[in-house]
Amino acid sequence: MALALAILSALLVAAALRLPSLVSTALAAYLALAANMAFATWALSPFREVRASGLALAEAVLLLGALALWWWRGRPGLGLRRAAVPLGLIARDPIAASFVAVAAVALGYELLLALGVPPTNWDSLTYHLARVAAWKQHDGIYWIPNAPTARMNEFQPLAEQEILFLFVATGTTVLYALPQYVGELAILAAVYGASRRLGFGARASACSAALLATFSLVALEATTAQNDLVSASFSISAACLLLGGGSLEAVLGGLAVGLGIGAKLTTALVLPVLVWLAWSAGRRNLKLALGGGLFGLAAAGIWGFVLNLAHTGNPLGHGQGRVENTVSPSLFGTVRTVAHLVDRLADVSVLSHGAIAALAAAGVAAGVVTAIRSRRTGGRRRALLATGAVALPLLAPALVLAMTHIPAGDPPFVERSANEDYAAFGPLGTLALIVAPIATLFAARRDRRQLALALALPSYLVLLALYAKYNIWITRFLIVPAALTAPLFCRLFASRLAAAAVLLVASVTVGVTLAHDATKPLDGRLGRPWELTQTEALREFPAEPTGRWVAASLAAYDRLVPRDACVGAVLDPDEPSYLLWGPNLRHHIVFLSSLTALQGAYASGLGYVVIDTGANAPVAGQFTRAGWSVRPLATYWQLAISPRRSPGGACGSQA
Repeated sequence: MALALAILSALLVAAALRLPSLVSTALAAYLALAANMAFATWALSPFREVRASGLALAEAVLLLGALALWWWRGRPGLGLRRAAVPLGLIARDPIAASFVAVAAVALGYELLLALGVPPTNWDSLTYHLARVAAWKQHDGIYWIPNAPTARMNEFQPLAEQEILFLFVATGTTVLYALPQYVGELAILAAVYGASRRLGFGARASACSAALLATFSLVALEATTAQNDLVSASFSISAACLLLGGGSLEAVLGGLAVGLGIGAKLTTALVLPVLVWLAWSAGRRNLKLALGGGLFGLAAAGIWGFVLNLAHTGNPLGHGQGRVENTVSPSLFGTVRTVAHLVDRLADVSVLSHGAIAALAAAGVAAGVVTAIRSRRTGGRRRALLATGAVALPLLAPALVLAMTHIPAGDPPFVERSANEDYAAFGPLGTLALIVAPIATLFAARRDRRQLALALALPSYLVLLALYAKYNIWITRFLIVPAALTAPLFCRLFASRLAAAAVLLVASVTVGVTLAHDATKPLDGRLGRPWELTQTEALREFPAEPTGRWVAASLAAYDRLVPRDACVGAVLDPDEPSYLLWGPNLRHHIVFLSSLTALQGAYASGLGYVVIDTGANAPVAGQFTRAGWSVRPLATYWQLAISPRRSPGGACGSQA
């Protein structure tokens, strides 16, 4: 009920705003829903009322407010009829319709994976979902005592608040990936809208959005509980709304910025681009956007920083996961990190050498034919541009493969694979993110808005490199500037033949990427990904042998620990603690300090304690000396069992 009421409230608010564009209305509904979920979970947390009943009551109150606003505004509709004309233009164009169809098939398969496959992403298991499970157990957001990793407490929480809302409202953990998936949908809508507002046609705009949907990293992250697509959705939504030029759209654009900062701190690195867009619409809109941003921070975005300040004295927290990856700015270090990041953009996904060669041969042939035809109908410059527009997309995998090399020393070599932690944007992504901004710099010097988006990726790379060390997982941060660059992809569709070439490579890339998703392979050893249990899904995890070790330990844990048991945990920072809660979070988990684990177990009434076999392995001695039995859970964990344990029931106070 709470989820249905929240969605209805968002739609009523969006309709009541009477925005001039259906895209703006859709983005307004998305922002209203995100702000609603974040505000409700923050407001109910001090009272420990983030429960199904508490959320339903809160959403009923918010719905009354939304209904009153909608009624006062004259009961307007959503304006769905306004989509008829652009949809007709897209449907009548075979290339654009085919591109949209490819993106729709990819999105359909991603939804199947998002709803049918247990979580396997390591960051999700170690802190994204683990913090949500702890919050749900506590009936509210709070500072988790003895959390094995500071990321569970200190990182910005808005994306996880959406997951918390879904877990509590639905009573199941199945929808863990839905915020990322819906974030992708919002990104695609915003890219289409931004392209149209920059002056591009409906067909080219639809192709640009569909092209972004085929990028490897975008497709792979849509089925995880990470937060990169969520944060990117706020940034590109802000850009699209600011490009609209209206007063209400400026306020909503600012709101999106405030929400984005509450989802991921690095979202702030695109503030120069967004401020540029707001300023381009006039000082009044810049002020309105600032007001909307302050409202977004007050409603949802700032409270993670407040929680850090209250518990650590620093709004950014102690900094685990941040401090170790932070450096002082230097010219050499910045240039070196930017070079590494650009190098990581060279991604051929999992295309075989045979497929790359075939596409390259097709590119050469298409280029020759286009050159001959263009020379007959135009000059040399026109022939050169037409030939490049057709041949480059087909040659992109071969060109990117030639760019790829094995770095020596630092950074370590990372295999390009269909993995949401290591992949980039595929060969077309590499081409589009380089060519589209360069073409814009030469073709649209007088359009400050297009110039701002053309500089989104370069400025982001420099700002990130000024303070961050390079690491092998940093590529996914680039989803935010990639989404801001995507409206400029329209320049890749200079002709139908060029669009057809892009369509061919994009279709092959996204199909191969999703089929060979390293954590959800279609041809896995144990069956289709949606047929697997949590243990079986972990066995398919690519970080061998870690995945198999965890799967074996989880199977032993499920056999030895009864349903609804109170379980303690003494774990290292990178342990997948979310798994200890079990299906639908049926266990009660208490994190313990390694120094006082035994006392904490007694104080909390625990019957079982999971201890890692790494740095905390000696903690097991505290329990054996007190008469507990300690059993290995395969090789990854060990389990201490109390001689006075009960099969379940309520746990005592949190240690």
